[in-house]
Amino acid sequence: MSDNLSARWHRLLDMTNRDASEDVVIARSSYDDFSQPTPWRTFEISAGNRSFFVNAGWLAELSPYFAEELFVRKPNSKRYVIEQATPEEVLELLRCITFCPMRKPLTVKNVSLVLTFANRFEMRPVQARCESFIALNATTLSRDKTKLFQVTCAMSQCDPNSSTMSVLVDKLAGIKEDELSRLHFAEMPGDVVAEVYAQKLQRTKDKKSARYMAAGDGEDSPPVGCCFTQWATSMFRRRHRLTHPDDQSILPPSNIQD
Repeated sequence: MSDNLSARWHRLLDMTNRDASEDVVIARSSYDDFSQPTPWRTFEISAGNRSFFVNAGWLAELSPYFAEELFVRKPNSKRYVIEQATPEEVLELLRCITFCPMRKPLTVKNVSLVLTFANRFEMRPVQARCESFIALNATTLSRDKTKLFQVTCAMSQCDPNSSTMSVLVDKLAGIKEDELSRLHFAEMPGDVVAEVYAQKLQRTKDKKSARYMAAGDGEDSPPVGCCFTQWATSMFRRRHRLTHPDDQSILPPSNIQD
């Protein structure tokens, strides 16, 4: 009797798990494209040649910027244009901040994009979600140098003094010298750049000191890279934001080749 009950129970579990898996697949493929207005989503967001229809009140809940723009400065406006962003980027943002019917989760691929928008529009709850995700996934992010750089740029605009930022700086400092030199550091605050190179040079000095000690030399290795540090710090403190008329993406560029 107990064997029959056990067998029936396992069959029920299998059916439940199978149904749940199918539901998950359906849910993941059914994120809204926001292309059609509804009675509660009447406000138009434009990017490039596409329009998205959203709930203006929900944007205001997430963003003091939109609360001021849509309900104080231009209360009768029915449309807002997002410049310097592609339609695909705006759609990804909307899917990640809106329950419609489900909110798309943050991933290694989209977190830098979402955080960049959150910084731009002062979306503090979204910033907090992104920082939490980055802190939990810093090691995974560091496997892709382009993503690591983009996330560090976004975090530097959000909370440059956080412990999460320290972890990202440490990960960047671990990149090889030739790859690090090709990054577009003009997109990052100068003090963060200086910290990356300071950690990089300290690592080099520590390794050389260890080799000297292992070889039986009682003296530490001489300081290395002092002139380079001064040059890098000076150049990057005079950073400027480059304009790319042919590239409307909100994300910073990267020349890293894997």
